[in-house]
Amino acid sequence: MFKKVLLISVLASICVLSVFAGGNTDDQEVYTFRFATNQPASHVVGPAYQGLVDELNERGGGRIKATAYFSEQLGNEKEMVDMIANDINDIIGSPGPSALAVYFPTLGLFDAPYIFRSPEHALAFANGPASDEMWDKMAEETNIRVLGTYYFGTRHLTCNNIDVMTPEDLKGFKLRVIDSPISIATGKALGANPTPLAYGELYLGLQQGVVDGQENPLANIIAMKFYEVQNRLILTGHVTAVVCFAMPESKWQSLPDDIKQIVQTAVDNAVVNASKAISDSEEEMMRELQNEGMKILTPDVESFRTNAQSVIDEFSPQWMDGIYDVIQSVQE
Repeated sequence: MFKKVLLISVLASICVLSVFAGGNTDDQEVYTFRFATNQPASHVVGPAYQGLVDELNERGGGRIKATAYFSEQLGNEKEMVDMIANDINDIIGSPGPSALAVYFPTLGLFDAPYIFRSPEHALAFANGPASDEMWDKMAEETNIRVLGTYYFGTRHLTCNNIDVMTPEDLKGFKLRVIDSPISIATGKALGANPTPLAYGELYLGLQQGVVDGQENPLANIIAMKFYEVQNRLILTGHVTAVVCFAMPESKWQSLPDDIKQIVQTAVDNAVVNASKAISDSEEEMMRELQNEGMKILTPDVESFRTNAQSVIDEFSPQWMDGIYDVIQSVQE
């Protein structure tokens, strides 16, 4: 029954590649990759995603067939991570850390508020030697192998008609958050009443007042047109968001070395291109949101940071021993 449910849900989420081997007329194995994402092709990282697929096709020399699927055409993020972990359909995906943390709680650190000093700090840790032990342990324990991590933007709050400056201004405020324990705790620490809601339902939820506001990177706010139903952007900068390209460890180990190299190189390039696309466009996105009528406010960030320390105190015992101190020692 479990497998049936998963297979029905198969067609999954925020950025996937499904890999399977077949034969061609020359009896040469062909590896077919489905790349799917919950983001629309118009998202600022859309070209980087498409570029990954194009590179796989070009460098594969006929041994690789890759296709991109945008806007959740193949399902949601949670389902995709389940498929990776359960080795179903040979998936490669790029989910956010919240979905991965369900299987490996240490990855919740990426959703911890104010844990990173900057995007450069986050990527120096995630893609550098300081995180090697973490990724290896995750692969061993969960069958999920992370191949690279890119900067997805800094999360800020949006709301309507409230000039939020401190956590006290969010008392009783229904803030949509990701449905994960650390995101819910962060919502509370920011002073709000955290309310989990699916990303695809968020625009309507804001429009109908199911939630009062939300928190996301600027690119998501623009891509989903949240500015149409929110008129305040509060620059809390509480989370440096990343996305992790991943696939089943068993499938990764089964690939021949030359295909591994092609996949890894394409992922590495996508990491660079997506991170650059986000960072290069953030000032422009801020202007775009202002032009769409949003009032942009810089709050008392230190008051939010002080409250948020409680989240790290609560969740860091669930992470690998000493990983928080390792992160703080990493230089940009």
